[in-house]
Amino acid sequence: MRGIQFIYNNEGKKISAVVDLRRYEKEFAVFLDELAKKRRRPSSNPAPNPNPVIGDAVDFIGGGSALNARKIKIDALLKTARSYYGVPYRTGGVSSSGMDCSGFTQTSYKAIGVTLPRVSRDQATVGKSVGKEQLQAGDLVFFATGTPGRINHVGIVTDSSDLNNIKFIHASSSRGIMETSMGINYWVRAYIGGKRIV
Repeated sequence: MRGIQFIYNNEGKKISAVVDLRRYEKEFAVFLDELAKKRRRPSSNPAPNPNPVIGDAVDFIGGGSALNARKIKIDALLKTARSYYGVPYRTGGVSSSGMDCSGFTQTSYKAIGVTLPRVSRDQATVGKSVGKEQLQAGDLVFFATGTPGRINHVGIVTDSSDLNNIKFIHASSSRGIMETSMGINYWVRAYIGGKRIV
C-alpha cells in the first residue's frame, strides 16, 4: 500500500509502520476493511496470504474504519516517541544521538506526517488549545521552567486517565528522553497549557 513509512530502532530493526493519513486515509480505510475480512474468515477456509503486507507482521488495529484515523495516528506517534527513551539531551538536537525538547516533539510528529515549528514557543502557536481537564494522549503540553509565563519547554501527553497524574514524555535536560508526571509540583507550577495537533 502507498503511504507506509517504516520506523526503525537504534539497531536498525523495524519496529512499526506509520501511514500518512492526510494523503492516504481512504486507501488505509479500505486496507483495514480488507484486513478485517481476512481476520473474520473461518479457519477452514484461510486466505492464501492472510498477511497483506508481505514479509511484515501486521497487527489488526481496529474496526476497519476511517473513524479510527486519529487513534491510529496517536498510537504511531507514541510508539515513535517511546522509541527514543534514554536518548540524551542535546541543545538543537533532532536525532537519536541527542535531542532537545522541541526537537523531540518535532521529530516524533514528523514520523506521522505532521510538521511542527522548531522551537517550543512557536509550537505553542499551532493546533487547538485544550484545557488541562480535556488533555488526551498525543496532545502537546507547554511549560515555563525559566522566566515565569514564557514557554521554554514542551512534551507529549502519554496518559491522561488520571487528571491529577497526567503522564507526558519529554526531553529532560538532565536525564534525556523520559516519561514523567504533570502532578509533580515542579510541573504543576511551570504548566502553561496544552494544544491538540491531531
